Amino acid sequence: MENDKSSVKWTVSPDVRATSTEDGSVLLDINKGLCYSLNAVAARIWLTIELCPSGISLEGIVGALETNFKISTEELKADTIECLEKLQRLRLVQSNGHSKSSKAFGGGS
Repeated sequence: MENDKSSVKWTVSPDVRATSTEDGSVLLDINKGLCYSLNAVAARIWLTIELCPSGISLEGIVGALETNFKISTEELKADTIECLEKLQRLRLVQSNGHSKSSKAFGGGS
């Protein structure tokens, strides 16, 4: 089985609850008892992942966001990767069922 970045699927971690407004989202890690706030852009990324319980690829997330933001696809992809890395480090999202994976983006940029 080839392990490339198009096969990586992102999902919300099962122990996280969220509430969202047009200004952003607040996430609660129920295991740690910690709250995190997301700005409007990160909240859109979160909601896109949340709407796909079986998982969504990076390309799928970027494709869904492109209609909302007037920036280049490459810039949007880079910003999305940065956001996903932060959310994954905090164990708020998972890639292919793992909350932390150095191979999550298939290496490279």
